Parts: sequence; C-alpha cells; structure tokens
Amino acid sequence: MVTLIIAEKPNVAKKIAYALAERKPIRKTLYGVPYYELSRDGKKIIVAPAVGHLYTLAPKTKTYGYPIFDIEWVPVYVAEKGKSYAKDYIKALRELAKRADEFIVACDYDTEGEVIGYTALKYACGVDPKKAKRMKFSALTKRDILKAWYNLEPTINFGMADAGIARHILDWYWGVNLSRALTHAIKRASGKWMILSTGRVQGPTLKFLVEREKEIANFKPTPYWVIKMTLEKNGKQYTATYEKERILDEEEAKRIVQEAKKGPAFVEKVEVKQQKRNPPHPFDLGTLQREAYSAFGYSPKKTLDIAQRLYEMGICSYPRTSSQKLPKNLNYKYIIQSLAKIPEYKPFAHELLGKPQLKPVEGQKDDPAHPAIYPTGELPKPGELTQEEKNIYDLIVRRFLAAFADPAVREIMKVIINSNNHHFILSGARTVKEGWLKIYGKYVSFDEVILPKFREGEPVKVIQIKREKKKTKPPARYSPASVIKKMEDLGIGTKATRAQILETLYQRGYIEGKKKIRVTPLGMKVVEALEKNVPEIVSVELTREFEEKMDEIMKRKLSKDRVIEEARGQLIKILREFKAKELDIGKELMEKLLEREKNKKSKKKTAKELTAEEEEAIKNAVENHEKKSNNLIIVGKCPKCGGDLVVRYNRKTGKRFVGCSNWPSCDVTYPLLQRGKIIPTGKVCPECNAPVVKIKEGKKEYEVCLDMKCKKKMDKNKY
Repeated sequence: MVTLIIAEKPNVAKKIAYALAERKPIRKTLYGVPYYELSRDGKKIIVAPAVGHLYTLAPKTKTYGYPIFDIEWVPVYVAEKGKSYAKDYIKALRELAKRADEFIVACDYDTEGEVIGYTALKYACGVDPKKAKRMKFSALTKRDILKAWYNLEPTINFGMADAGIARHILDWYWGVNLSRALTHAIKRASGKWMILSTGRVQGPTLKFLVEREKEIANFKPTPYWVIKMTLEKNGKQYTATYEKERILDEEEAKRIVQEAKKGPAFVEKVEVKQQKRNPPHPFDLGTLQREAYSAFGYSPKKTLDIAQRLYEMGICSYPRTSSQKLPKNLNYKYIIQSLAKIPEYKPFAHELLGKPQLKPVEGQKDDPAHPAIYPTGELPKPGELTQEEKNIYDLIVRRFLAAFADPAVREIMKVIINSNNHHFILSGARTVKEGWLKIYGKYVSFDEVILPKFREGEPVKVIQIKREKKKTKPPARYSPASVIKKMEDLGIGTKATRAQILETLYQRGYIEGKKKIRVTPLGMKVVEALEKNVPEIVSVELTREFEEKMDEIMKRKLSKDRVIEEARGQLIKILREFKAKELDIGKELMEKLLEREKNKKSKKKTAKELTAEEEEAIKNAVENHEKKSNNLIIVGKCPKCGGDLVVRYNRKTGKRFVGCSNWPSCDVTYPLLQRGKIIPTGKVCPECNAPVVKIKEGKKEYEVCLDMKCKKKMDKNKY
C-alpha cells in the first residue's frame, strides 16, 4: 500500500514529511520537483507538493470578443505566461500518482486549498476526487499533523470545493467579460486598444471608495464654537469644557462666556467610578490586518503574506480565518510554557501559569474551518525571523497571552463646575490595575489624565473662560485597513481575497495613497460611467447576494451548478445592456485614459536620469553577461514557488543577484558576490532548502548556501 499525500507548497510538504516520518524521510526529486518518501504505521508514504494553483480557467476556444462562457480547467502554464514551473509539478504528480494506491489531500483547509487539491487529483493525477481522504489541520506542528493523520476525513470537503469552484467561475465570468467589455468600449470610441478592468468584487469596492470621495468633495464645513474654562489648583492648570460641546450660534457663545465670567465658580458635583476593560479577543485575519496597519503601517496584503510565512514555519496557526475563538482542546499550558522560553514573554507567561485556570477571552465571530490565530508553541530559531516577521509574531503572541490575563481597571473622574449656573466638565482617567495592558499595552493607548482631589462645594480659581471657533470636518478617507473592514461589513469578498482586491485597484491606477486612499480621476470616471449606464456592475447588493449563495453552497444547501447558471443569466443581461451603450461608455472613459497616459509619460521624463558614464557601465555589464551565455544560469529551484532560480543583473546598478524566474508573482531573491564565477552544483542546503552554488575566484573555489539567514552556511566567513 502506497499513500500519496498532496501538499499545497514545497515547504509545507517538507513539514508534513518530517512530522509523519518514523525515521528521517528520504528527499528525492522528479523533474526537479522535491518530494519525500517515508513510512508510518507500516505504510509507505509519498509526500509531494503542488505549488499553489496548478490549474486555472481558460476559454475552450481562443476569442477576443464577449460574452464568453465556454471555459475549462487548464494547466496554469498554458493560460498564464511566466508559470512554466507548474509543468514540472504536474508531471511529477502524474508520475507519482501511478505508484499510489491511496490519496490524501493536505492542502490548506479552506476553499482555495480544496480547489487546489481537487484539480490536482482530477487533472494531474487522473484520480476521482471522491476517492481521496483529507488531512485537516490549522497549524504545521508535529502534534497537529499527527493528529490530522490519525483523524483523516473520509473525503475532501466537497462543500468547500464546490464553493471554491463556483467562486472561480463567477470571478472569471465577471472579471474577463466585463474587462473585455470596457476594453472594447475604448476601442470603439478611439480606435485604440487600452486595457481597463473591473470585476465582481472590484467594482463594488471601487464604488464605495468613490462615494466617500464625493462626500469629501461635496462637504461644506459648518462653523461652531466650543467654550473652555482654564482653572488652577495646587499650582497646576486644567481645562474644563462647556457641557454643550458644540454651539452653532456665535451670539449665544458670546453670551455664555460673558455670564460665566461673572462667577462665582465652585465644584457642584464629583463623580468617580471604576471601569473594567476586558482583554481584546484573539485575532481573526481582518483584525490582525487592521492592528498591523495601526502599529506598523503594513498593508493588509503584506500582513497576510507575513502571517502566511509564520504559518509555514510552523510557529503560528493558519491566518485565513474569520474566527475570534480559540480551540477548546488546545493545550494552552504547553504553548504558554514554550513562550516563557523567550525572555521578553517570560514574566507574562509565568504570571499566567500561576493562575488556577487558563480561560481565554473570545469574540463573537466563528469559522467552521479554522480557529483564531495563535502561536503554536514551536519557537522561531535565533535569527530566523526578519524584522517584519518579528513584528507580526510579537503582535500575535502578545494578543494570545493577553486573552488569558486579568481585566484592566480604569478610574474615570468627572468634575462638574458651576459658574453662574453654567456647567463645565473637567474629565480625568487613569489606570489603577494594568491587567492585560502589561502584555499588550505597547499596541493600545489609553490617555492618562490624572486630576487632583476635588470636594463638592469648594470654590474654583478660574484663570480664563473663552470661546474657540471651529469647523466641522469632512468624513475621513479610508485607509487600507478600514477598506478591508468596510468590505467585511458589506459582506463582499472573502477573508483570503479582500487584500488582493485592494492591491488590484492600486495596480489598475484607480486609487492612490498609502495611508489615506484617494480615488484617481480614472477610478472616478470608471464608476461614474458604469453607474450611469449599467449600475448592476458596481452593485454591492448583487455581489453580496452571490457571496451569501456561495456560503450556502459550502453548507450543501444550494447546488453549485444552479448558482453558476443563475449568475450567467444575470451577467448576460448586464452585458446586453452594456453592449447597447458601449460607444457612450467608451467616450466617457477616453478623456481620463488619455490623461493617465500623458501623466505616465510625464513621470518618465521627470525621473532622475543616470549620467552617460553610469548608463554605459551598466549597459556593458549586462551585455558582457549576455555575450557569455545566451541562456540564463539556472542555480536551482525556488523553495517558495518551484520556479527556476536564475542569475540576473540589476539594470539600474549592474549588480548581479539570484532571482526567481516567476518574478513579479514570486519575490524570492538572494544576494551574490560581485566577483568570481557562479557554478551551479545541483545541491540544496539540508537546513533551509536553498540552492548551494560554487564560487570560483582564480584558483580559489568554495561552496555557499545562498540563504544569508541559514545557520548551516558553508564557508560562512568567505561569503
């Protein structure tokens, strides 16, 4: 009996293999793809990776028109340039499947992971997905993987698979057809091919950003007045605010100031109360993205990418979750004991371990697939994490520990001052018991305004009473984090896709601004043209309706085929309306498109230019490299995506480095010495899986692992 386990990525396959193996697994390669052979419980097991999606949707017949609905699953290397690496993974799975009697999907347990496993089984392995079993885990620790192995699901989750397939098909129908429609509208209006895009979630997201832009543009500030009293006690000055926060009439504000100045002023009432502040709930993905943006300024996509890396290292649980609840059967004590080995968490961990019971605070939201994000108890190795990874790891660890801590207690003081029957409020607040703030306080700010003691009836020494003119402010612009929250609230997109939708809007030139998002004139015009002519394309309600139906598919309450057919009918109607107004839409968009192209050219002209000498040196360096070999030097396979790692030259600096052939979709790079000949060895480092290359300088030769963070680097001092 041979069991083939399909993992989602090469590094995850390695984690699974080492967790399951009774002895060290044997690493082999097939078509350059790494896989592992091992034994467990008398079974021979092969663990082999996909590399994300190996199959995607494409038209059965090549056409440039619209609408088009006749699509099929094809290898990604057929449909998308730059994904040739997938060919080797498909070939490897196909070959390994011939040796197997049993199949297990061990991809990420969500809709995307289920689609990856389903299509790999059906198209690469030629196996009926109904015959496969499922490993379900939320963390890549040995104990979690073993638990999944001994508690195999009898089949893959067809609710998830169907929902994922339906989402892919609907997104393809909407994205490709509507983007082609926009492009055709431009062509018809101008005779030029200029590509624009929109999509099922992209359009409604851009719409609510445009609505905010219009609110800001149309906002008319209203003047108002606030009245403040400056008083003195014990040699210090304090500011009290008039009980009516905003006074819209200036004459009324003047009258109040004149009357209050007459006094006498005295303390009419003192209110002191204590408020209990419970710890924050554990992280779901959206909350983690918002907190990381607030703390570090990281975009939602960047936070997700970092959290995914921490998951693949085995030190944090799966990040794509909407749950705010921790698993009931999680060994909290073990995790906290492990975290106590890290000096900065040691005092907090020991304090929690002294509690009679470890019971976390939890939020309302739940997720049937995965719990809230938590540290697994497996610790990062010294020097393993980048600073960005350390930041997100610290955020997750402190949030987890804080969930078990005591509430914080805040004392709130309110002093009501009467001056000639006009009331002013002096407010103070202080923390009297830190509780969870000791752990998580670096990411939470509470104002500490400490007031002296006041007695009711005591006179108040007033320094001045004055009015201040202010104006109402327009609504704030969305930040990247608040866009994700708005999408959650509207019920559009998924926890896994929202960050990418936002990135797409940036890439299309529809929005700009890193901290405060502005819609560009092109983005405004796209929404205005669509809303005027075919409003369903940017309808939040229609998008939310299909999101809800996909949830019903996942719960096996609705048929995938029925939802797809209904969506197709809706889209045919939308495209028929679009076709009738195609010329008008194209004309409306042309002005902004031409303006965008003009701005692009202008930016290129104003960019800093290199000197003639610098340009010549770089040109010569690149040309010399290209003359030596018509082919790029391939030093190995990318450990992240499986593409070719090749020696490249930076066209700005002329310096050489190793980069993935799938750039920009894969950002793996390694630095290189700028001297010496690079010779591939075909070896990989046993510690970090990075390629090993030979550097030849004259008579000297030595081998190095390309990963600068690797602790087992060969000839470390020479690199």
